[in-house]
Amino acid sequence: MKKLIIILCFGLAACNEDMPGAVRLENCGSTKNAAIEAVGKRFLEAGTVGVNIALKSPQGEWNYSAGKADLANDIDLSPCHTLRIGSISKTFAAILIMKLQEEGKLSINDKAAKYLPEEYVKNVENLSEVTIKQVMQHTSGIRNYLEIRTFMDIYNGSLSGDGSKENVRRVFGKKAYFKPGENWQYSNTNYLLLAMIIEQIEGKSAYEVMKQKFFDPLQLQNTIAGKAPSSLSRGYYDSFNNGLMRDLTTVDYDAVGGLDMLDGGLISNAHDMNVFMDAFGKGKIISQASITEMQSPSNANVELPEELRYIKDYGLGLFLIDINGQKGFGHGGNVHCFNGVTYYFPDSGTSISILVNSYSTKIDKVLYDAGTLESLLQF
Repeated sequence: MKKLIIILCFGLAACNEDMPGAVRLENCGSTKNAAIEAVGKRFLEAGTVGVNIALKSPQGEWNYSAGKADLANDIDLSPCHTLRIGSISKTFAAILIMKLQEEGKLSINDKAAKYLPEEYVKNVENLSEVTIKQVMQHTSGIRNYLEIRTFMDIYNGSLSGDGSKENVRRVFGKKAYFKPGENWQYSNTNYLLLAMIIEQIEGKSAYEVMKQKFFDPLQLQNTIAGKAPSSLSRGYYDSFNNGLMRDLTTVDYDAVGGLDMLDGGLISNAHDMNVFMDAFGKGKIISQASITEMQSPSNANVELPEELRYIKDYGLGLFLIDINGQKGFGHGGNVHCFNGVTYYFPDSGTSISILVNSYSTKIDKVLYDAGTLESLLQF
């Protein structure tokens, strides 16, 4: 089996625009819950600057935050602060594509080229042949534009503010990984192409469409596409895994600040993500038939490290997981400083979302540990 380096993440980018400090948010206290607090403590002990956890089940709803939103200004992280959600954005994008299919505006079995400019079809290898479904499943073979970005480009500011169309251009003339449908390879380019398809069909930016069809109807007041809100937490990175956190908020701001970055550009909090996943999982956004279709496995031929073997496959914008017999679906995300996961478990009707505003390998181990999800499911 092919050795997997599974990218539950979005990537890095330049830092040439300063961001204000996080604002202090009042009257937004955490909901007390021993199980959630115990999980939060694990994150803090691992060195997390701030953690936001939400649990929604038939037994109730809990929203919890601990740690700091801004170390320099000593501002506590509240449940009302927002954080970048990275590749969790892909789940939003995939559901939007399924919504358009239900509206009769496309079929996921259509060739993606049907909805894309000829210039892109000619210059992106495989794009003339792949279906929208293959793009959603990461079986397109199309190169990941993040491989084209060099670390020098990331930090010298030359990539600041690029949107979906500009970033897809980075793979012009680049060799595909394999022929469409022959294998599985995670590629952020796929979800930038979906953004372009949405724009072509709807005649407006994918971000606008998402706001119109999802954010406004569900009253996701803390979910934002585009300009960073004042509620956004600062982001921190432990570069050397020595416990010293560096504020790299501007890196993430420039990484995903461009238009229609549906591979990782959304901002939200754990509460809003749970509202969205609960509505999605219960068939309130798209039909149960579409939800089932989204769980179609891609049969990814990959080798996972033991601690990630609860991830069973990848569907359409969804990781398919099994926590001791409890099957769920959702996604993980990372934008350098910000990390998170969101999952829905249909048998119990439970949504779990966790976001942190800091990265280190120790924090990652807690975030992607099956035991973290298991502890919350047992509550």
